[in-house]
Amino acid sequence: MFVLCEQCPLRRRTLFRPFSEHELGFITEMKTDHIVVAPRADIIRADEVGGPVYTLFEGWAIRYHRLPNGARQILDIVLPGDTVGMASAVLGTVKHSVQAITTATLCVLQGRGFSDLFAGHPALALNVLQTRVEEEQRMDVRLSLLGRSTAEQRIAHLMLETFDRLRQRAMVNGGSTCPFPLQRRDLADAAGLSRVHVARTLEALRERRLAEIQNGTLVIFDRPRLTELAGYVPLATAAGRRALL
Repeated sequence: MFVLCEQCPLRRRTLFRPFSEHELGFITEMKTDHIVVAPRADIIRADEVGGPVYTLFEGWAIRYHRLPNGARQILDIVLPGDTVGMASAVLGTVKHSVQAITTATLCVLQGRGFSDLFAGHPALALNVLQTRVEEEQRMDVRLSLLGRSTAEQRIAHLMLETFDRLRQRAMVNGGSTCPFPLQRRDLADAAGLSRVHVARTLEALRERRLAEIQNGTLVIFDRPRLTELAGYVPLATAAGRRALL
């Protein structure tokens, strides 16, 4: 199924900036394919050279780094509208891997088109840069949590951050539930914890009636208390500003 850029349903989400006709034509020319990837299959492998850029259309994925001892550190959760592989277009190679968590469909973009993006579409290029800076700020917070917070704070923060990112994309079910297909091994690798520690932490959050994950769904029972526990401060993302490639 090849979805034309002008028919992309993600573009109707208020999170993403509207495109001019000229910009939309440029992105349409960059798109070369629309692919489906099976759950737990790699989309990008670390140290690939000259690979394409992908925009996640449907499903969930993760960016991760594999350590020399075989351990995995999840760097970020990739949600619909997020772009991955840009390092390959800019630097020629990428140092992390990307794996589908669920069945994922992705738009495939020509990496070589990014030089034309900055030369011919400066307003769109600025939005791409702003999006990357916002993601960097989010990663800074995540890194500080890994080194200076408790297990409950790390898991609570990940829950709230993911919920808010989904809400920006109109992907939450009412006011307190959302899809959450991450398994305990994923939570462990994202929060820098063992699976046993994650299990105990989830049980503690459930017993305190703060939040729970059940059958692939996150339920937040008491957002104010969960926010206080996590020390969570949402990062501002202006509606209509995020670049969707």
